[in-house]
Amino acid sequence: MRLACGSLVRWPRTSCRRAFLLEAPCHQYSSRYRQANCGSIDDRQTWVFASRRGISTLPGPSADRPSRGSVVPSQPHANLDHEFNRAEWEILLDDAFPFGIRTKEQLCFEADVGHQADIGSRLVDKLAWRQNIELWHVLLRAQALMNGHEGIKVIWKAAHHRGKAVRFDNKDPRVNALWSTFLSAGSVDAHFLSTLGKMSLRSNLDRPALFAEIVGAALEGNHPERASKLASWFVPPQSTRYRGREDLLGAFSAACQSETPGALKEFCKVYDVVPTTHIYTEVTSALWEQERPSDAFEVHSHLVSRGDLPPQFELLMPFVSHLAAHNKPLSSFLGPLNAAGASFDAQAHRLWDRERSRFTGLPTESLNIVASNTLGVKPKKLSDEFVARGFATRAFSFDFAVNSLRLIGLIEVGPLAVRQLALTAPDLPTLRSRFERLAELEIDTGSSAFVQTVKTVCNAGRWDMVQALVDNDLHHEVFEDQALLQRLLTEHCRTRDWPQINRTLTILCRGEMHDKARARSAALLFKSMLQTRDLNGALKAMETLRALGQGVSVNLPRLTGMILQRIGLIRLHRAHTQDSDLTAFLTGMLQDMISTGSSFPLKFWRGPLRALGQLGRMHELECLIYWIAEWYHPKGMYERAYNGISSQKSLNEFFGKTFQIFIILWCFRPRKGTRMVHPEQSMRWTRILKKLRDDYNVPVRERTVRWIFIRRLRLIFGTEMRLKHRSWIQRYNTVTLDRYWKMYDKMWDAIPKDKVKYSDRMEIVLHGGTRRIGRRRRGITFRSPGQEGAPQRLSNDIVMYRDIFNASWEDYQKQ
Repeated sequence: MRLACGSLVRWPRTSCRRAFLLEAPCHQYSSRYRQANCGSIDDRQTWVFASRRGISTLPGPSADRPSRGSVVPSQPHANLDHEFNRAEWEILLDDAFPFGIRTKEQLCFEADVGHQADIGSRLVDKLAWRQNIELWHVLLRAQALMNGHEGIKVIWKAAHHRGKAVRFDNKDPRVNALWSTFLSAGSVDAHFLSTLGKMSLRSNLDRPALFAEIVGAALEGNHPERASKLASWFVPPQSTRYRGREDLLGAFSAACQSETPGALKEFCKVYDVVPTTHIYTEVTSALWEQERPSDAFEVHSHLVSRGDLPPQFELLMPFVSHLAAHNKPLSSFLGPLNAAGASFDAQAHRLWDRERSRFTGLPTESLNIVASNTLGVKPKKLSDEFVARGFATRAFSFDFAVNSLRLIGLIEVGPLAVRQLALTAPDLPTLRSRFERLAELEIDTGSSAFVQTVKTVCNAGRWDMVQALVDNDLHHEVFEDQALLQRLLTEHCRTRDWPQINRTLTILCRGEMHDKARARSAALLFKSMLQTRDLNGALKAMETLRALGQGVSVNLPRLTGMILQRIGLIRLHRAHTQDSDLTAFLTGMLQDMISTGSSFPLKFWRGPLRALGQLGRMHELECLIYWIAEWYHPKGMYERAYNGISSQKSLNEFFGKTFQIFIILWCFRPRKGTRMVHPEQSMRWTRILKKLRDDYNVPVRERTVRWIFIRRLRLIFGTEMRLKHRSWIQRYNTVTLDRYWKMYDKMWDAIPKDKVKYSDRMEIVLHGGTRRIGRRRRGITFRSPGQEGAPQRLSNDIVMYRDIFNASWEDYQKQ
């Protein structure tokens, strides 16, 4: 069921086939496997993935077995299934023979890795076998035989939690086979598929088609409604793993292969999540090839409503032919196209009449040859370059050229012809009359963004903007690429080229001049000004939005937060005046947005908090924390201003464990120009957390706070820090450890609810705590999980060189 590297080529669906999970690598097929009477993959029997057995694969009674004395219904193929399973185990044992596995019980023991107990007792726990993909294949096949899809999840868990994580990069066909099996299990288990996506993003797997694989598995599986949420993880600002058209077409192919009703509807939701992508040609063509007219109409309506229009009329011909065959009118079909700016009416009516003539007789266009505009010549689509040369000729008038071209079958003009049509027009009324003449002659203008923009600006009466659109070196295909236009707008803002800024904003708004389009232009200009650090221009754009009475969309606060989160931009950056900086400006801009009618989620304030904390501006950070808590707490200013509900849960999550950890780290961090932080300043976090706890009912994780405080003290007083790169902190320290703990007891009144895991807090800071169970220590032999007693130290007669190339005098004395 997995995606291949091509655009629409897919692996066969195997999520419910036992044989796929039991396949070994191609070079490990044994002779017994070749001789087994298994037939093809499709001839093998299916197995149920939702096994009722536990995760453990050790031999034991099955929960599916009938009770004693119950009547077992006869099964005609029970003996065949038993023989088939025994043959599979024999094949599996043959493949496990090179790894020293001889019996089924030993194989079950090695495959029982779905826990973290007895780490080191299995083969995959050892470093020599940890990255052996062939061994993982054998264990996965054993787990699949016993537990189905639950066994597959056991292997995934073991590959990540019983040692160094196994990477499933797209570099080995055997690794891809394992990865495809995991995706097959995820297609029927939404929670496991979410785990796959999160772990893949966290470990940054080298899989270019990761978006198509994860989202495609969701669309093809039993829970396609989760595909849109998974897709949001791979697109900006969360991630940059989304590659564009290729990934989106892969997800569409998975939706087409799905047997779950509504998979294509969920794909449309995925289309809304990702950035604007034009896929109309590939999607509609594939649906008509699969003979799915109802799905084709549904996807067509959704794409047209999002501005993804057909570039040629040939893509609409199957739709028109289907409507004519069922004697349905064209008005409901052409209405959304006309509203979106596409012009194919004349060609659509002509094709509809021709298709209906198969049932009614001659088409209406050939009944009166004298009244026909083409004098009986069959209309055809001339090339855009040929028509543009005809319109650019100065020797003939426009009316003569268009009438002559119409006689030889002209039915559509493209962007090149429209550009020449506008360049030769002396004024705005002449250009309008030329567009009207094209409509009278039933000549379509297509769906090009360039043609739509020129016609819209012409109808708005902006002759200067029409000249700016047609008299330049921009290719008409540039008008289709929104991302490229936004990059051009940023460059024009950097050079302060206002004529090109106005032209680019007009193209981005498709020539619209109403208040909503002006508000969008101001928002785009505000975004570009922020990216070019033009703070005065950003303020003017914000004032324009207020004058138009339009609120700020969520994209602008998101962009502001992203700029603040970048480490390079968090440094103190002077703007046009020496009294302001970029961090203060952007933070104040966010406060101004929310106080003037623009509501946005609480999460966008993480960027300003992080920026102020990294800069060491603790006073401003403390004030901003109190301001945010006052705005967003229940019955606060946010709820009164927007008549919304501010939940205590969202406030608790925002000031949760991560925030409490970082507020302590920021208080202990030395600032630029200083060697150490004063103890009273490093304890500022106590006042902040106490106020959040007492005034805003934010729960404080006392245990987490205490241990983070201990770790900060270990950087200053720990004995092992003298040998590390941060030993300079101890050289400049002039405060005793006892003073820090006395200040902690005085300023932090939280009493630990659980039992502390140390007896002396001074000792835990100086020398650290006990090591975790299961870790190896240097100079100590490895002890198996079943071995009792303390590890045996090495005898004195064995020389342990600290440096094998430069032995010390103590090492030679042992000899």
